[in-house]
Amino acid sequence: MTTDVRALANVACALLLAACGPIATSGPGCTTELQPTALPDEVRESSGVAVSLRHPGLFWTHGDAGRILLGVARDGTQVARFRMDTRLRDWEDIALSTCGDGGSCLYLADMGDNYEERPYGVIHRLPEPDPDASVDLTTERFPVRLPDGPRDVETLLVLPGERVLVVTKGRNHPVTVYRYPGGLRPDTVTLEEVQRLTDGPRFLPRQVTGGAVSPRGGTVALRTYESAQFYTVQGDTLAAMDGGLVNLRPLREAQGEGLGLGLDGLVALTSEAGPAGGSGSVALLRCRLEGL
Repeated sequence: MTTDVRALANVACALLLAACGPIATSGPGCTTELQPTALPDEVRESSGVAVSLRHPGLFWTHGDAGRILLGVARDGTQVARFRMDTRLRDWEDIALSTCGDGGSCLYLADMGDNYEERPYGVIHRLPEPDPDASVDLTTERFPVRLPDGPRDVETLLVLPGERVLVVTKGRNHPVTVYRYPGGLRPDTVTLEEVQRLTDGPRFLPRQVTGGAVSPRGGTVALRTYESAQFYTVQGDTLAAMDGGLVNLRPLREAQGEGLGLGLDGLVALTSEAGPAGGSGSVALLRCRLEGL
């Protein structure tokens, strides 16, 4: 989000929070492993997070624009910094999954669109880098557009087999899931709608700001500014888990944005600093979920 939009968003969150009703306390047995902890200044607008499987204890995160990818440790300290060959305009999420050749890849969603005016967005792909390397990163570029016109998209999901889903924020329209048809390719591809998760737009605190797929591919989590919901994957659609709603309000994130899933129920959450200043943050939960 831009600063002025973010400021308005936080004011609206405060005004609307009470009207949104109660949220389940801990969802599927979730406990806090790390309270929100400051991230480096370079990602004070952390918009997404992915949990590395190749490098245990490493989390990939980024700002909401630019070309810098950071690797951070559990305590938020920087352990890797990479510059990419492409500058992303409104970089709202990052995902990690198995590449087509069996390696580990990062997928970057340049699909943010606060004013819903961009004719297309771009998904980027690159092999997950070695955090000890000192190289610039080259990405592959896959332009996409939505069948019903521009929407603000802040969530990228990559299922095993490089099945790509994106989820809209729910700013002015229903929260909607779209899939990328077939394998990724360099021409502009129109995504296909597969599911609507709401009947209409959502109040600001419950707009979808990030999400992730579990390492084994059977579970998806979507987050808002105030909660996270776990789903089971049924083909290209999502089924909400009973008791799968997690209250994130006790974390007191300034502006919750990113969510990543790791092994053994690890849930990483990142937040932007918000209009009051300060730092972006990372927090960790541990949830009891079969197949996560």
